[in-house]
Amino acid sequence: MKLTFEEYQARQVVHEHKRVDGPWFWTRYSAHPYVGCRSGCTFCYLRGGRYLGKRDPDTFDTLIQVKTNVVERLRAELSRLERDVLACGDWQQPAEDRYRLSRQMLEVAHELSFPVFIVERSPLLERDLDLLTALNRRSWVAVVISFSNLSPRLKAAFEPRSPGLQRRLQCMERLASAGILVGASLMPIIPFVGDDLSHLDEAVRMTAAHGGRFVLGAGMSMEGAQAALTWAAAGRLDPALPGRWRRMYGEEPDGTPRSSAPREYKARLGQQVRELCERHGLLARMPRYIAEGPLAVNKWVAEQLFLKCWELDLELASPSRVWAYRKAAWTVDALPRSIAELHRRQPGTGLRQLPEIGDAVARDIERWLTEWPLKRQGRVRAVTPSAFGPLFDSSEEKP
Repeated sequence: MKLTFEEYQARQVVHEHKRVDGPWFWTRYSAHPYVGCRSGCTFCYLRGGRYLGKRDPDTFDTLIQVKTNVVERLRAELSRLERDVLACGDWQQPAEDRYRLSRQMLEVAHELSFPVFIVERSPLLERDLDLLTALNRRSWVAVVISFSNLSPRLKAAFEPRSPGLQRRLQCMERLASAGILVGASLMPIIPFVGDDLSHLDEAVRMTAAHGGRFVLGAGMSMEGAQAALTWAAAGRLDPALPGRWRRMYGEEPDGTPRSSAPREYKARLGQQVRELCERHGLLARMPRYIAEGPLAVNKWVAEQLFLKCWELDLELASPSRVWAYRKAAWTVDALPRSIAELHRRQPGTGLRQLPEIGDAVARDIERWLTEWPLKRQGRVRAVTPSAFGPLFDSSEEKP
């Protein structure tokens, strides 16, 4: 398939999320230099939705749109924003080989001391290890190396043009050796062929063996063009597989598959990944970057609330209970004053006056606030640059 590059000037490159992406990647902003991806993995959810805009989904892996002004716009837009975690860059080949925009975006983040999060399938990221290391010293860097599993057979079926699996693991190891917080994203975990204990254990075990500190796992979504391509690939791998998927996902009234697997299946999958992480000494969530300052306590309490949501989902708690903690997390994360100071001034009543904070949630927050001073001291002492990079942004590298 012929590959075409289309250069254009973007009016805006930084997307400010309405809410932080907890408890997954903890990002508040995102900025990427390319639209489309040559790897063209069949299960990639970016084929649909808003990512491609009005483009034909069939051009996802044949037309790469290049934001030639991304570096200038990034510098101008970040200069006006509060510092928080930025999902940045795209090291896909051959686009990044040709334009080198992602490296220049890292240079801007370093210049402005923005913490950066990267999720990547391409080991080309190693090319910029020098800059990633410098940025990690000045602010913070976290990298998630993405792979669904480590099976060459499944890779050939669903992502034949993506970078090699062993090369991705080697990239993870080099990043970890440089002191960068790195983990794995098992997304999507492919139902019935990649979700068994053997595949999952191999992925978690090899992440630990290559210096990863955490593993995130999630099931496969089904939507539009992505669903059609994934089902076709499944049929070529095993003619019985699409039927099994159809029975598990169920159908919308128009006969298309539902976009998400049943909640019970997703919870069981999450429990398996969590148990395997515990077995191999890894975390099942990515630690959050928290900048030093009076609102650091808010970010940490919000982190606990988001983690509670995740745990309740795995336990199949009532959706209303999960929703209560999620709304509380959003409230605390956006609170413009210290929640610890509010509680100190109005013990027993201050928290309950906040939107979306009921009695049960307030009691959990009160307990976490008693733990905060020791937790903070422990995290600062235990989490060193050689392990995760600075958790609290208390000082900057001097020029």
